[in-house]
Amino acid sequence: MRHRSAVLAAALLILAPVPAGAAGSDPDWPCIQILVPTLSSGQIWPGDPIEGKEGDWRDIPGTEPVLKQLLDRRLDPEQERAAIDRFADQLEANGAAADRNAALTALFAGAFDALNRERGQAISAIKRYAHQQRVLLDSIDAALTRLQALPADAPEAVALREEIAWRRRILDERRRNQAALCEQPVQFEQKAGRIARDIAARLD
Repeated sequence: MRHRSAVLAAALLILAPVPAGAAGSDPDWPCIQILVPTLSSGQIWPGDPIEGKEGDWRDIPGTEPVLKQLLDRRLDPEQERAAIDRFADQLEANGAAADRNAALTALFAGAFDALNRERGQAISAIKRYAHQQRVLLDSIDAALTRLQALPADAPEAVALREEIAWRRRILDERRRNQAALCEQPVQFEQKAGRIARDIAARLD
């Protein structure tokens, strides 16, 4: 059926996988961004390694409120930098440079760990979203197959056409939302990079 082919072609354009060189081989990854499941701190952090230090901030007084500030998505880059500077200034006034570097490293380790986990949750949500789109596309395909076998004026055919139109509207709406979802992991990466640079700038 010509109408069925046109509908499927449009829907497949919505869900067409990105070439393997861009998105990898995961069929549930719909974004143009390369899928990197976990960030590596070594790519953005010039200080001492942070592996095993993710919870060290808990032993450093005054770190928890700063960490909560940095993880607040409403904070703009200038506010993030100001929070780091206040924390570093307080450390400088209270102790030796080595202790200050350790505290700043612990702050970054805690922030990076939390951002990495939030980013992973965003990636999982995107994959679920893409999988649901494929399920919806399959349901449209099945409905079109049933429609093809019915007389055009059959009551069931009328109901099926309405159902297909409704599902296509949902599919189109989900397509429009997909770009914003795909930006979420990027935003976490950018935030982690900013925090790494701003904290590193206060290291001795």
